[in-house]
Amino acid sequence: MTTTFITDVRLVTCSSEHGVIENGYLQFSAEGIVGVGAMEDLDPQPDGLILRRPGMTLMPGLVNTHMHFHMRRELGPVGPGSIGPVALDALRSARTALNCLREGVTCGRELGHDDSVRITLRDSVARGLILGPKIVTAGAAIGMSHGHADFVVRSVTRLSELVDQIRAEAHSGADLIKIVASNEDLPNPRGDELAVPWFSPEAVRVAVETAHGCGLPITAHANGRATIQMALDAGVDGIEHGIYLDHDLAQEMAERGVVLTPTLSGFRENSLEFWGRAWRPRYAALWEVHRETIHHAVDQGVRIGTGVDTIGTIADEVRILREYGGMTPEESLRAATIEGARICGLDDELGSLDVGKRADLVLLNGNPLLDASAISEVEEVYLNSVRFTRDELERFVPKSEKFVDPVPRRR
Repeated sequence: MTTTFITDVRLVTCSSEHGVIENGYLQFSAEGIVGVGAMEDLDPQPDGLILRRPGMTLMPGLVNTHMHFHMRRELGPVGPGSIGPVALDALRSARTALNCLREGVTCGRELGHDDSVRITLRDSVARGLILGPKIVTAGAAIGMSHGHADFVVRSVTRLSELVDQIRAEAHSGADLIKIVASNEDLPNPRGDELAVPWFSPEAVRVAVETAHGCGLPITAHANGRATIQMALDAGVDGIEHGIYLDHDLAQEMAERGVVLTPTLSGFRENSLEFWGRAWRPRYAALWEVHRETIHHAVDQGVRIGTGVDTIGTIADEVRILREYGGMTPEESLRAATIEGARICGLDDELGSLDVGKRADLVLLNGNPLLDASAISEVEEVYLNSVRFTRDELERFVPKSEKFVDPVPRRR
């Protein structure tokens, strides 16, 4: 069996067994990781290909737990006129799949759009038809009519339609179900929040029962205290965004084992004029709330993943979790790796540098324990034991004025 050794490297293993190894090695083959340890424990003349990477950091491949492949860091207004036809969405999605690897993301959790591209993309990557990260997908996101982002969800009006649509997604091969339970788009919301429930308690309960009856987990786009409480009462498995989360709701999430993907970087980016989005003032207000309340989830021990929605970045997500959430550097990097893998149901395969797992790796030119921006300094990506350099991946994806591609490397 031919093996490769990456040596003289800082290992951030995101593993409870190994932790951080300042001067270590990782050994892998086509079958996956076969050795992890300190350089002092490595045979002076190991049998295999040696890749010496002094001064660099090796981590598990990053996991993006909330993304939309058809719409990734695209400039300009977003609405019905910016979507489709299906062939264009498919090409955008394939471009995003390549960009994921350039960003060090080797696993993505796709949370829905109103066409069949997502499941086809997942299967095409798995079959080797195109290059991209491992994908788990909700297929189509499901919402009640006239709700948030109704131009990219499957809208229903009655409980019978809700049940039928969830069964349709299960039948088509979705890995999970996503519902859009709150609405942040109303021009004049009542009360002290900018989000209102858009599902009834009965509808959320029916959605959860139907998804679980199909053997699938279910996550809810849920902002506002009333919507989050409604989703928890119904038994959802995950909360997306979770703006207005408070101490008591976070405590309940932790007790119930409900996971959170806050997409903090996505809301921060949407608050900036740079992107040219008409909703900027609303998102700026939501960002102010979100960054001041995320600490509740961290304080209460809620399992958190790093999802970026449409325009955030993993590096920024990690930075915000440290700065506003109060996570330690190691906790934030675990959110971007092993916790994300758990949210995707793939922690037995990836997310940490442990023997027996896939060799999905990212090599960084810097120390992400000291500086979150080092996560953007990707030099090499290993996808299921296959090595790609950053320069190779950049040649795969042409520059476009329409897209803001990953942050350039420091030189």
